[in-house]
Amino acid sequence: MNDPPLAKSVRARMEQLRCEIDGDVEDMAASARNVVDWKHYVKTYPWVCLGTAAALGFLIVPKRSKAMHPDLASLTERAKTGHLVAKPASDATRGLVDALLATVASIAVRKAIGFLGESVASLLGKVDDAPTHPPPATDSASDRAYRRS
Repeated sequence: MNDPPLAKSVRARMEQLRCEIDGDVEDMAASARNVVDWKHYVKTYPWVCLGTAAALGFLIVPKRSKAMHPDLASLTERAKTGHLVAKPASDATRGLVDALLATVASIAVRKAIGFLGESVASLLGKVDDAPTHPPPATDSASDRAYRRS
């Protein structure tokens, strides 16, 4: 009824599949740890991380307040009219260097976000491409023999 060489081959194939699944799970776990580990990105892409940190620092730090130095004539004129509050200079006179740095920082942040998105998508693509079920360990003739017994 039950062929001993066939049973041994089925057991051997099932053991091989278990080992392969264990290895695949370990590889996916290591890959997932690398995705969330910021140290991995700093070691792999140091210049991108440096640029991103500089851009974020530039965007986070507030602009320096400007001190006003009015002359004596404008102070006496304001005192006569009763308007002692001075209006700050308009922010429309932004320097060329500031505009250029803001543009470069914006581009760097967008590229970094795009790169991280592609990395995550490729990682998820590898996970999705993996077969959900292992291939059958036996052929159809042995399945029929197993069902009869």
